Amino acid sequence: MVRAKAQGDEEKLTLKDLLSSVDRVLIVGHHNADPDALCAMIAFERLYHAIQPDGVVTLACEDVSKLATQVVNTFIPLPEISDTADGEYDLIVMLDTNNAYQLGPALEQIVDTPEKTLVIDHHELNPDIDSLASHQIIDSDRSSTCEILVTLFHELELDMPVEVANLLLAGILFDTRRFFYACPQTFHTTISLIEAGADYNLCLRSLIVRPDRSERIARLRAASRLRVHLIGEWIVVTAKTGAFEASACRAFLELGADVAIVGGRPSSNTVRLSSRSTKEFYAVTGINLGKDIMEPLGPIIGGEGGGHPNAGGANGTKNRDHALNKAVELLREAIKRASVEKIVSP
Repeated sequence: MVRAKAQGDEEKLTLKDLLSSVDRVLIVGHHNADPDALCAMIAFERLYHAIQPDGVVTLACEDVSKLATQVVNTFIPLPEISDTADGEYDLIVMLDTNNAYQLGPALEQIVDTPEKTLVIDHHELNPDIDSLASHQIIDSDRSSTCEILVTLFHELELDMPVEVANLLLAGILFDTRRFFYACPQTFHTTISLIEAGADYNLCLRSLIVRPDRSERIARLRAASRLRVHLIGEWIVVTAKTGAFEASACRAFLELGADVAIVGGRPSSNTVRLSSRSTKEFYAVTGINLGKDIMEPLGPIIGGEGGGHPNAGGANGTKNRDHALNKAVELLREAIKRASVEKIVSP
């Protein structure tokens, strides 16, 4: 059974025991919450209330993506999402991130008591996680945080409402790119959601959206500033934009890049880096964008970074141009090491 682990204690505290003992819960997701984060937040609220019906829950995150809003509104009215967190809480639950910096400046300071913090996430493990949260449910082998939530419902033997099954399936579809990044466990999870009443076709339709005018302009401007780096057999591209970095990265992969790294500057004191790679690139090189590229870039931009093998990001305040150049250096060195290891391996 997945457990919330009390770090440093010999005894393991079950999730049910933990949630049964708290009356005021704050559920937070990373800034600009995507469908995986927002759907997991809402699903966890339902899970908590199934265990503690009289508990009080606050949902909070610094901004919600347009697509995440659309997905949720397909199945239920969007619940109130606060962009601040005032008040006292018995437990803070961080979903779809294991890094307080990813919560954004308005929320990161509230995560200051590890004993009162639970992290549920599927990204690469933050090496400082023990100083952030005493309670952790982290599985980087899972496709999404929503997939972990499905497991929690099953292990706690809780009935899953149809609307929650739909939200969780939509979150899984989003984070796996419609099963492009998936493993056998993901398909087993999906089948269980459909058996619980999830409408697969409706979940797919909830994710269809044409980028609005500003996003399309940002993509085109990023393309006009594109730099192509040929590293061995791989095509690596970098670009700068004001915003919509992840969208630009996805567009560059569709254009033919193996790796795309885009630096955004949505405000004068904010720098965001986003990266994406093809499944083939990771399979051949073993280069993990979150761990090998974005984590080292975090300090360079005055912040922190992380993510998945095929998708990573970093948030900070400075040095966008230097960080993009350093990203190419890190990739070049990592690709070279991967090539050498491939040659010398038996």
